[in-house]
Amino acid sequence: MHGFFQVPFAQQTLLRSGDYDEAVDQINGNLGEQRTVAPLGRRPQADIHITLQALPAIKLFGAQWGDRVNIRSTPLASWHAILPLSGGVCCRQGEQQAAAGELLLFAPEHEVDVTWQAGTRAIVMAADTAHLGRYLQEQHQLEAPRITRRILHIPRTDPAMRTLGLLLQMTDGELGAADSVLKSASGERHLQSLFCETLIKLVPEFTSQPARALLPGLLKRVVDHIQANLDQSLTVEDLVAISGASRRSLEQAFRQNLQTSPMRYLLQCRLEAARSTLRAARSGDVQLSELAFRLGFSQPSHFTHAYKKAFAELPSETRAL
Repeated sequence: MHGFFQVPFAQQTLLRSGDYDEAVDQINGNLGEQRTVAPLGRRPQADIHITLQALPAIKLFGAQWGDRVNIRSTPLASWHAILPLSGGVCCRQGEQQAAAGELLLFAPEHEVDVTWQAGTRAIVMAADTAHLGRYLQEQHQLEAPRITRRILHIPRTDPAMRTLGLLLQMTDGELGAADSVLKSASGERHLQSLFCETLIKLVPEFTSQPARALLPGLLKRVVDHIQANLDQSLTVEDLVAISGASRRSLEQAFRQNLQTSPMRYLLQCRLEAARSTLRAARSGDVQLSELAFRLGFSQPSHFTHAYKKAFAELPSETRAL
């Protein structure tokens, strides 16, 4: 991350100003939702520098505010990410924080409410939700999953963060060069595909689902329903009704295509969702009993036993890593 300019994408300055209202107008004019910015210092000293590198369906901002500020949005129309290069950003909804080199990732349809520390410089990314959904279908034969967590904290040790850092540096360097081959329409589409692939790797829910297009119709309906309702009480009778087939046919389809039974598949999906949540959480962010109940376990002890059997470690040990 250290190879970036003071504010990245320096060839595409959107605004240099000391006026918060002017900055808000520029930002809102380039995004699909509205934002407010409120300085938090006793004597506000704005040093606003915003840059923008726009791809067809992804916008990459470089930003600094100078002073400590609170930024709030209306419900997001896109995937939204903040990657501090210096300083840090704190999410007020869940008290999650991202220091330099860490990422806060916000799922669509939720508000952003964050505080930027004084002197923070960051990259802010907005990826079109519909484009990512089409990319998942066309390239991975996957439907966009239901994301139960509104905010994901991605540590710098996540393997996909290295890829993201290199991709951002390449984008900054290549698109800032007059003779770059990536400035063509096909080059920008290729870059955009790389960003989509990286986002898929950053969100565990994207890669924990089977390729829907390869499944028989009755099985696809059931798998889609399970993925969208991990927090609901589901019985095998419910799944049979969703499939439109007999119980025997449904169980045979699961055995032949997924090498498991419907209820074991449901359990595994819930455990994988729990593991992803625990891996991404900071210490103290997740209460194990609350997570167990949210994922359909009637007793925390049942959750702990199933989790250890599946992953050979306790949930508390995953959370402590």
